[in-house]
Amino acid sequence: MNTRARFAVALAVATALAAACGGNGAGPTPAPATTATTSSAPPPSAPGGAGGAPSTSPATPHHGWPSGPVTVTHHPAVPPVPVLIGVRYAAHPGDGYDRIVFDIGGALPGYSVKYVGQVRADPSDQPVPVPGARYLLIVLNPAQAHRDDGTATVTGIHRIDLPAITSYAIVGDYEGYVSIALGVNHLAGFRVGELPGRIYVDVAAPGS
Repeated sequence: MNTRARFAVALAVATALAAACGGNGAGPTPAPATTATTSSAPPPSAPGGAGGAPSTSPATPHHGWPSGPVTVTHHPAVPPVPVLIGVRYAAHPGDGYDRIVFDIGGALPGYSVKYVGQVRADPSDQPVPVPGARYLLIVLNPAQAHRDDGTATVTGIHRIDLPAITSYAIVGDYEGYVSIALGVNHLAGFRVGELPGRIYVDVAAPGS
């Protein structure tokens, strides 16, 4: 084979290789891989629990619950004045707290919760012997703990002996203010919340 023939064969081979490589030597760009990630948050706890008190998992660890005063303001149209119609309570040992629930007839009133050194009746200011080592005072306003005919809906001192909450007592029902004292076993963190027709207080159990 002469020089001209060899050159023609080499040119043909080079052309064929270039065509096989796509013409630019880079080849087709692969499509990026895709990865599907699915995450599901745990569903919220449903209302329920022993003693009829609704249970929800704590939003923060119990050691992070505050123990300072809490005040929430509501301005329901009155009359009618919201009525405290019942009190329910339950221990939730799996969640590390006790819950007490105040059932309200009508719109929710405003409320405050704070520790006090001694429980005194409103309006007499006389000491009230509420069982417990410490005392949380809950005041509802505007509210009443009686019907329009004067019949009391909730009254008296009640020993309940839960791990955190020892007792509760209605210590005032006067001029639109209802005062409730909780006897508790220790200076515990607490949280306050509301649901339709009720206000609740959760008190951290010892060791939580």
